[in-house]
Amino acid sequence: MFLGYAMKKYLLLGHISLFLLMFLAVVYADVRVLFTDAAYQVFYDINHPGVLINDSRYSMFLTQILPWLAVHLHLPLKTIIVVYSLSFILVGYACFFITAYTMRQPKAAVAMLFVFFAIGGTFFHCISESFQLMFYAPMLFAWMCVDAPHAGVRRLTYYLILALLVALNFFIYPMSTFYVLFAVGFRLLKEGRPKVDVSALVTAAILLLYIVLYWIIGPSGHDSQFVPSYDVITYSIGHFFSLGSFQTFLVLFPRLYFVPTLLLVVLAIFYIRRHQWWKLAFVVAYCVLFVIAASIIYQTGDSRIARERYFMPLFFFVAIPFLVDLFPCLSRMQERITFIIFMLLLAYSFGRILHYAHRFQPRLQAIEQVSFMARQQGQHKILVIRSLAEDVFPDDAWDLSLSSMLLTAKQGPENTVTIYKEEDGFNPADTALYHNPDVYLAVPWWKQWNVADLNPRYFALPRQGYKQLVRADDSLALSYL
Repeated sequence: MFLGYAMKKYLLLGHISLFLLMFLAVVYADVRVLFTDAAYQVFYDINHPGVLINDSRYSMFLTQILPWLAVHLHLPLKTIIVVYSLSFILVGYACFFITAYTMRQPKAAVAMLFVFFAIGGTFFHCISESFQLMFYAPMLFAWMCVDAPHAGVRRLTYYLILALLVALNFFIYPMSTFYVLFAVGFRLLKEGRPKVDVSALVTAAILLLYIVLYWIIGPSGHDSQFVPSYDVITYSIGHFFSLGSFQTFLVLFPRLYFVPTLLLVVLAIFYIRRHQWWKLAFVVAYCVLFVIAASIIYQTGDSRIARERYFMPLFFFVAIPFLVDLFPCLSRMQERITFIIFMLLLAYSFGRILHYAHRFQPRLQAIEQVSFMARQQGQHKILVIRSLAEDVFPDDAWDLSLSSMLLTAKQGPENTVTIYKEEDGFNPADTALYHNPDVYLAVPWWKQWNVADLNPRYFALPRQGYKQLVRADDSLALSYL
């Protein structure tokens, strides 16, 4: 009886934590949205009639509905940015609510809260698919735990929803395959030993169908890393402990991965004492093999924020066994201690988010300062070489041109300034790029965009060429190309 009450405490804590996360998403909306993929997404959607879906990430449409509506309702740019930042948390909260109260699977809902232990800088990469999977995967597992109706339309509806939930997971990120397969394997061992579970087998069949369709269509170049070549695999195994991805695991271990590792040890002891050898072998082996697989998949490296997501699935892999198997066996005192530890970890997680906020804000401040200087001189199109950009704009990334436009246009379209980062060895004599008043430079893989295609309600760039940002003594200045 007391464990039923205890689960309600965790659900209440989930509501509070998610509402606090929404508050932070509003406060730090600029920091979350004006960075890399999120900036590209929202800028594209404002200036094009549809919604941008990259790399077959069709599930992204769910988090783009509210920003899309905000754009088409002609809401202010400040509001659009806040709505975009909030949309990811709102979708996560909807998953939490549906799982806990519609599916009546509170344990799966509480598993979603483990995402808090897994994020730091990732909170400021709001478009992160791994973050979204920490809500989608428990919801899929919850539906697999719901008893399917025996016959008729209701049974068909059950499996249709199952197919949609598998699609929601699979078409958000290729790494979702690890989440879904873990849910399938754990359900097949629900009795402590292998036993046929129809919903788990159907889930596996649906996942296989989606994988086949995905590879028939063909993955994008970005997703090709998720199926490394034989040479990459053999090299990675031979140099495993020196791989940058595994080194990332070691570096982030004290701040992030000690939680799933500690829980994995606790689960192993629990399963040994209960003689549940099948679950012991499955959970431990799955986690270890996943770390190896993720290290090989991500061995090419990524940005500092993106590296946090490499091993995020570990939190799901330990959350489900802990809540399903170990939690019901806790004594009253053990549950109270667990709850206190849970709250302390949540507090630590929010503190980590605030710590990262102070790291990313200087970048936006630098953009505002340079843009203000440029506007005073009547200049709205600026070029900066990479070496100077890395010095002037902390935590700089490829989105600088779009983020600068979004940030400055919040004060009105006429204040729009774009700052493009170019390679050090660029040719300033390229008139078609740097002196053409009708274009602006956007992103490295799609460099030249037309000024006329900007949404005039939000952005306006004058007919002028670029000037270069240079360092003059101890200050910054603009120079003709």
